[in-house]
Amino acid sequence: MAYLLVPLEPSPTSIRMWVGMIGESPGSVALAIGDGTHRDITSGWTEMRIRGEVQVRAQRVEVSGLEPGNRYEVRLEAGGVVRARAMAPTLPEGLPGLDRRPFTCLVGSCFGRLADEEGAAGAAVSRLPAWYVPDVTFLCGDQVYLDAPFARFLLSLQRGEDLKAALLQTYLATWLQDGPGVGYAQVLRSGATLFTSDDHELWNNGPSKSPAVINSWFAGPREELRAVATGLYDLFQASARSATFRVGRMSVLVLDTRMDRTADRSTLVPAPRMVDVGRWVDALTGPGVLVLGQPIFADEAGWKGHLFDWGLPDFAQYAELVRSVQRSRHDIVVLTGDVHYGRVARCVLPSGAQLLEVIASPFALVDEKLGRGWHAPPASFPSFPIPGTLSRPVSFEGGYRETRDHFATVGLSDAGTRLRMDVTAWPIPAPGTALVASHAFTVDLE
Repeated sequence: MAYLLVPLEPSPTSIRMWVGMIGESPGSVALAIGDGTHRDITSGWTEMRIRGEVQVRAQRVEVSGLEPGNRYEVRLEAGGVVRARAMAPTLPEGLPGLDRRPFTCLVGSCFGRLADEEGAAGAAVSRLPAWYVPDVTFLCGDQVYLDAPFARFLLSLQRGEDLKAALLQTYLATWLQDGPGVGYAQVLRSGATLFTSDDHELWNNGPSKSPAVINSWFAGPREELRAVATGLYDLFQASARSATFRVGRMSVLVLDTRMDRTADRSTLVPAPRMVDVGRWVDALTGPGVLVLGQPIFADEAGWKGHLFDWGLPDFAQYAELVRSVQRSRHDIVVLTGDVHYGRVARCVLPSGAQLLEVIASPFALVDEKLGRGWHAPPASFPSFPIPGTLSRPVSFEGGYRETRDHFATVGLSDAGTRLRMDVTAWPIPAPGTALVASHAFTVDLE
């Protein structure tokens, strides 16, 4: 048996825990919270079976009645024995002042487990100084590479139970990478985790065709691969395609723009969900944080999209997203990944508000053959004419030019009439060597 316990979406008085069990059922199962409150979770599991055998059981459990701004030890007990532990933070009622530890978000994406056999990414997160320990972790896509190693899907057609077994094994090998102070499980336990997907939760350029994935060439195998991969994403990562929360005047929206894409590149998300994005922007009473799986400051991919991946600007619905963001009366920070480098960029919107984008990628570059290159943002936002928008200059900020494996922390504090945001990049060293911050950027938001 193996057991997993991951804190998920928080609120001031509750937190959702993801509980997973691999192997035979141990009988009675419970969560123990803090000093002794127990919650029986023996029933209510979602099961994944392969060839009739249960491979994994999982459920999301709401733990309520907690105090704002606290961290609670949560223990998973099975058969009367503690099998897993996690520290689950609740949201504070407001952002802390400048003289206190900030409300801290960890931002990361693109974890290729096969490129991090030593568990260095988790080791780096586990050694963060106390000031930077995350309250919330945003994992912005490609937390698994279901199509790696790439030769497997390039050279053979994967179908049926063999396909399910191969994809499940990739998830389990990633989620169960654990050890004393190392392993990706440390990342999953690092804060209250919220996920958004990107293409490798499906396949390269998924759900569109990819020259590197035979399954994607034919309608039947493509839809089968998409269904299995989506089911695993819902089971392990996020069953909802958007999530929101507030901390004081700051509002956060986590938006998945991958799982519901259409083949004709018309829509990124169902139309009602994009309407909700506009409503979220219009309802802001302070700075907003928008978490995406790909950058918003980007050019169209053009013909390269057929070979590599389509970005947000390649979809017709991107125009609606730009129009919504451009009318914001408050500053918006986009947290994202995907592109295998780190960067902070900024523009001043027609409304006078700032739009800032923080990119943190990769946690572990899936294949060094892809190369490591940094790219400046496009000169303007949007980078091509869109009816109903004004093109605004975009500037690169703060010297954050990271191409090494890394993640970022984003600290948010109450600075009186404004909020202060501090961005710090953390290159991932080999386990046992010093963790040293690389770049920092500070800005006030309103």
